[in-house]
Amino acid sequence: MGSGKTTMGKKLATKLNFNFLDTDKEIENLVGMSISKIFETKGEPYFRTLERQFIEKIDVHNTVIATGGGLPCFNHNIDYLNKIGVTVYLKFSVEELFERLKLDVKNRPILKGKSNEELLTFIEKLLNKRKECYEKAQRIF
Repeated sequence: MGSGKTTMGKKLATKLNFNFLDTDKEIENLVGMSISKIFETKGEPYFRTLERQFIEKIDVHNTVIATGGGLPCFNHNIDYLNKIGVTVYLKFSVEELFERLKLDVKNRPILKGKSNEELLTFIEKLLNKRKECYEKAQRIF
């Protein structure tokens, strides 16, 4: 979250003359509700199942894909993604992510209502939880 997956993915896709796909946006369009609403009404396990089903069906040929931040870390998705394409982890420190995200709290339901201290702690815990998974990416920048 906040690493620039969508922004960088779009730029890379343009440079390579590839298609661009954002898994969160595609899932929202398929289901007809926002990710936060899916979590709220159906729960995280349902959403994680949707993510896996979605990545198994997409045509990855000439496509840059930006996944949601949690997608690689559930259902062995990072292993699957490593088999079907080149995976990239856009690595930032907790402090760098904090600086980026503190300006965007209103647009991220999971961050709403958090003080700066709570936000910093949240980012640190989330990164620590996902670090092992993220570091399985084939390229780290």
